[in-house]
Amino acid sequence: MFCSLFMLLCLEAFFVFCPPARFEPRHVLAPTKMGNAEPYHVEAQYDWNDDGTPDHFRLRVQKEVAPLVEGLEQKPARNQHWSYHCWLVVDSGFDQSTLWEDEWSVRESDLVSFQEIVSFGTADEFFPKWFTWKFHGELNQDLNLNSFEVRQLEDRLIHEDVLGSEIKRLKIEGITPAELKVEILGNKLSRIFVYRGGRREDIRWAVYVPRLRKVMMFLNGFAD
Repeated sequence: MFCSLFMLLCLEAFFVFCPPARFEPRHVLAPTKMGNAEPYHVEAQYDWNDDGTPDHFRLRVQKEVAPLVEGLEQKPARNQHWSYHCWLVVDSGFDQSTLWEDEWSVRESDLVSFQEIVSFGTADEFFPKWFTWKFHGELNQDLNLNSFEVRQLEDRLIHEDVLGSEIKRLKIEGITPAELKVEILGNKLSRIFVYRGGRREDIRWAVYVPRLRKVMMFLNGFAD
């Protein structure tokens, strides 16, 4: 009995003088990669730059967790939310140069917006079919959620403010947004890729411009 009492006193002393370690996060609001979360890798091939060689479209998705923020001071809330950070990279099939790069995040709660047009239950079902999902659209047609097309673009689809931002981002000189719009409109075989980002309404439209040898975004959102 004396031994048992002695051991009990020792254990109490251990927990008094050795409290649990507490680690402060370095970046409170930064997303954190989950150790047991395997990323999604999805690929497709389209000849975007019209050189006769299929280009490589690659989507990589990593599941992350980040704390919610609340109030004007953006203080971390107690609750956390899941998100899926997405990277889209398109490499030339001819020389492996990068034609297009984009990234965005989809919150777990925002996946519901995609369920309004395509039928899936979880992210494990949604992302692996990212390039192949179809939904029932106008005129009773089955439309691609993310699609590659070759066609002439209408004036209403090309927004000069978006082109202006792209000209600045790509540091292109010698052409104005208005001139670039006319050039794109004059191409009867524009090669475009239309895809959705963080929500169903986040639609991104990009086109390959042959004279500039660059891919540029020309619309963000639903067509007018």
